[in-house]
Amino acid sequence: MRDHPCHRHRPGLHTDGCLNGPCGFCGTSLQTTASDECRHCLRIVCEECDAGYQPDLGPICRPCTPTPTTLGPADVEDGEDEDVHRLCVFDLALSCGHIVTAVLTGWYPVVVGCCDRLGGTILRGDYVAFASDVDFVNVLSERHESRPAGTRRAPLRLIGRRARTDAPIPPRPGGETSTGRFPARVGATVSIDGSMAAPPVG
Repeated sequence: MRDHPCHRHRPGLHTDGCLNGPCGFCGTSLQTTASDECRHCLRIVCEECDAGYQPDLGPICRPCTPTPTTLGPADVEDGEDEDVHRLCVFDLALSCGHIVTAVLTGWYPVVVGCCDRLGGTILRGDYVAFASDVDFVNVLSERHESRPAGTRRAPLRLIGRRARTDAPIPPRPGGETSTGRFPARVGATVSIDGSMAAPPVG
């Protein structure tokens, strides 16, 4: 869920919008149902999405809860009839000035399609925004599951987005660099074949 109230403040400092707004996953109104914070994704969730308190995990929601077949990477081996899938939830700080919460099967990417702040291209009337580089990564959840061999791995899915608040880190020899809360550049749209983007429907 993009721009959820739980992503607009520092961790743990929930506002009335978090406590009385929509559930962090299913959107159910929290004004009519019990709720709690998931220690992994830090969202306030409704009673239906709440998995309660678990040893070594603390309060956790159902989407972040490991399944009974969950094993660590050292305990799982590929068999002839099954594959090991790495199920992860990340907070990714991007060069466009956003932090996105991403769910995917596999490890974190180095670029993510987020918004049109950095510009984009048009080809045959289709607009595609330039991808943003990943500056920093925070692992919110990671587990490994055995799945039937050939099971398609789920693609990256963005479930939240909020503005970065950190200051830029200028380039320096041997050190990390970051654009912080400012976009790496202000991009323009470039048409590769001279076509114009189709107007939005609706």
